[in-house]
Formats: sequence, structure tokens, C-alpha cells
Amino acid sequence: MTRFCFSLLTLRNKIQRVQTANVLGLLPGSDPELRDEVVVYTAHHDHLGVGKPDAHGDAIYNGALDNASGVAQFLEIAKAFAALPQRPRRSILFAAVAAEEQGLLGSEYFARHPTFPPGKIAANINYDGANIWGRTEDLTFIGLGKSSLDEVVRRFAAAQGREVLPDQFPDKGFFYRSDQFNLAKIGVPAIYLDTGTRFRGRPADWGKQQIEAWEAAHYHQPSDEPRPDWNFDGVIEEAQLGFYCGLAVASADAMPSWNPGDEFEAARQTALAAVAGK
Repeated sequence: MTRFCFSLLTLRNKIQRVQTANVLGLLPGSDPELRDEVVVYTAHHDHLGVGKPDAHGDAIYNGALDNASGVAQFLEIAKAFAALPQRPRRSILFAAVAAEEQGLLGSEYFARHPTFPPGKIAANINYDGANIWGRTEDLTFIGLGKSSLDEVVRRFAAAQGREVLPDQFPDKGFFYRSDQFNLAKIGVPAIYLDTGTRFRGRPADWGKQQIEAWEAAHYHQPSDEPRPDWNFDGVIEEAQLGFYCGLAVASADAMPSWNPGDEFEAARQTALAAVAGK
């Protein structure tokens, strides 16, 4: 005899509609032939707003680390590009995207309505949370092994004396949980960097302990606020790395590519074919 067991699941959803916007700024490139190609920097400027109070009565979800810190890096990189005596060959687009916390909605809208054809977007460099614990001997590249951008990141990480490692928490699926995912879906190779785990002058397991403790206590909580013990050395180091990577891509003869067989390679080929000969 075969027996079947059924369970009933009831979901109650509350829908709230708000209006928000992506904020874009463009620095045109210097090369007459390549300036119609672009490197896109992204950072999401939203968090969860005002919600349920915590045990201390705080209901404001400030999002200091996630992602005011990433926006700060993004803005400093923009200032650095604007200060260059000569612009890179390709254009640089800074896209502060909205509603990431609601399902990557701002970057999804941008990917559906890009200001440059997808086949003209050389790469995406995404910032989503900075390293607030100090300088590291390593660097986590979310998506390492997927594209030719691996070597770009390795080159500049080596100049900082750092080793590039793959996702240190692969079970959490970080590549598919931040804004570079929507750019990848239209074929754009992406750099999404995350905090390393080997902190200079600290025990080997200290970094992982700090990251996991922060996530357990403060991730998507009102307590995600600036704290006196934040160490900005790592914030600066990773902003510098992202600047040099973007500058290299914007100055190179050829655009980056996905590695053969990657899940996003076909989308890239389609995007390139769409602009071929135009």
C-alpha cells in the first residue's frame, strides 16, 4: 500500500508600493572609437527603511555596512576618475541602483533598459559592503573562475601583497544575491569583491569569526550602524583595487570575456552579435 502525506502551507504577504530611482553619472571616454563602450560601477543605495523595532526600540534600518559603505567606496572611485589628467579610453558609468534589498530591482531595471547596449558594456564592478575590520593578506572574488577578469584582479591584488581566493562562503550563493547578477544575465562580465579572511596581525581564524559574528548580530538589522571600532584601512585598500581594475579594463584594447562554457557566455555572444558592424 502506498501512502501519501500532504501538508498545507499558508503564506500571508503584505505589499507596499514606493517610488525610487537609480542615480547614474557618466564620465565619457577619451578614445573616439572606444568611448561608446563603458565600464559600469554599481552600488545599491537602499536598505530596509523603517521597520519593526528591535529590543532597544530602534526601528531605523540604517544599512551602514550594507550598503552605505559600498556607496562611499563607489563615490570615492568616481572622484578618482574625475581627477585623472586624462580620461581612460572607454567611458565610465557610475550607477547607484535602488531596491537591491527588495530583490535586485534597481539593477534589474537598468539591465532591461541599459543606457549602453549590453554588447558595449565592457564590465561591471559591484560594491556591496566594505571591509570594516582592517587590511588582509587575501581577497575574496565572488565569481572567481568565471571570466578573464580573474587576471585583472590578481594583477592588482598582487601589487597590494594579497592572494585572490574564491568565495569563502559558497553555500550562501553570493554571486546571485547582488546587483552584478543582473548585469551578468545580459552578458556583462563582473567583478564583485568581498572581504578576505586572513587579517594582518590577527590569528588565522579571527577574520571568519568577525564576519560570521557581524552577520549573526547586525545583518539586515537596525544595529547596522557605524561603530568606533571600524577599521577603514581595508575600505581604502579595496576601493583602490576596484579603481585600478576599472581603469585597466577601460584602457585595454579588448573587452573582457566569460570563460568558455560559463553559464553567461551565451548571453555575451548574443550581446556582441547585436552590436557587430554598428
